[in-house]
Amino acid sequence: MWIKKCLFFSFVLISLNGFGQTEGYRIEVVMEGLEDTVVYLGNHFGPKKYLQDTAKLGAGGRLVFEGDRRLKTGMYFLYGGALYMDLIIDEQQFKLSTKRTDLYGSMIVEDSPSNVQFRDFQELMIAHQQNVRDLTQRLDSTSTKKDSVTIFDRVQELNDLNLASRDSLQEQCGDSFVAELIELMGLRADFAFEGDSLTVEEKQEQYNAFKNDYFKNIDFNSEGLVRTPIFESKINEYLDKVTIQNPDSVIHSVDFLLSSSQDNEELYRYLLVTLFQKYQNHKIMGMDKVFVYLSDEYYLKGKAPWADEAMITELKKEMVFHRDNQIGNIAPQIYFQDTSGVASSLYSIKDDYIILYFYSPTCGHCKKKTPVLKEVYDQLDGKAEVVAVCTDTDAEKWKEFIQELDLNWLNYADMGYKSNFRVEYNVRSTPMLYILDKDKRIIAKKLDVEQVKGFVEEQVRRALQ
Repeated sequence: MWIKKCLFFSFVLISLNGFGQTEGYRIEVVMEGLEDTVVYLGNHFGPKKYLQDTAKLGAGGRLVFEGDRRLKTGMYFLYGGALYMDLIIDEQQFKLSTKRTDLYGSMIVEDSPSNVQFRDFQELMIAHQQNVRDLTQRLDSTSTKKDSVTIFDRVQELNDLNLASRDSLQEQCGDSFVAELIELMGLRADFAFEGDSLTVEEKQEQYNAFKNDYFKNIDFNSEGLVRTPIFESKINEYLDKVTIQNPDSVIHSVDFLLSSSQDNEELYRYLLVTLFQKYQNHKIMGMDKVFVYLSDEYYLKGKAPWADEAMITELKKEMVFHRDNQIGNIAPQIYFQDTSGVASSLYSIKDDYIILYFYSPTCGHCKKKTPVLKEVYDQLDGKAEVVAVCTDTDAEKWKEFIQELDLNWLNYADMGYKSNFRVEYNVRSTPMLYILDKDKRIIAKKLDVEQVKGFVEEQVRRALQ
């Protein structure tokens, strides 16, 4: 839509780049074993990468990156030829010497405590991964269950030892950016209740404590937080796994993230744009409520100062198609006529469940899906009524379509456009399907017709409990 996506490996001149506005940088790298090539210096920014500088490999494998502006703190990378290496930018003038075949094990660092810490962390992780790999490869040649159990137990011991070593290293790093990075990498979305025979209140208390503490050691004012390749994945874990998957709970979590970052302009902007895109076309039914919330409470209330007038104007137009048809809302009234021209309305239909189906007789997809819905309708055997609303104005084609498919449900059309259903129900493409309860409250939307039978039967089952 109107949100522009950044291109991988693009040079950027907007606020999402790696440059600050103060003193310059000079990074010297001596890389043994690297053939004559151009090497790029870039930074991570969420899941994307942006180039900041280039250097030609000189005599003795020497590379020099320098500029007259400060590079913002974060996780950067060197890329070129057979080389890819992550490094930390915090200090602005430093030197790294290493071998291409043993990047961290042979690395000598001058004038950069951050890269000493990062080197030690990388060595720890590489050694652990190799030890685990060696053990798991032994499983292929293991012939007894006892030996397999022994190997799995040893892997768990190694994991525990690695965790303890990582915690120790993090403590040694103090309040450095590398300590923040280790903390971020250690976040886990796994949650298990502690104790037996817990009451509902006790379970809720434990879950709330887990959720509230998830980011407790993460400083949202950190300049480097967004310039890591793992920050966005941890945000997604928090929203998709730690947070209960209903729109109101997600909205609460979204507000927490945005309020926590409001003093960090760059991170706040990154989060709001990322969350807006995430929930714009979310796969879980009903999560568009989060998209509407972000639009109404942030963009349209002036809390996204980078959004220009054109974007705000387009967003206002777009939101008209979303606000009235949220799950939980009372469905907007529709006035229509049957095939004989007799007037009726949605609210006059009295059924426990209404399958509100918008379609066009000339729509190819509708021609495929309508017979499937007819089969589902017959199988439901009175558990729900289909109210099929034709979106076209050709009455003859509409009636022919009904007769051809023997559509014995409630058939209506609004030939005179007396209702605003195209906007209120966001019917910009067909078919479009909603399910309403007896109070005309929207309980499902945009379901595939193949999902309708299972959904309605589950609602009926719950109502009988």
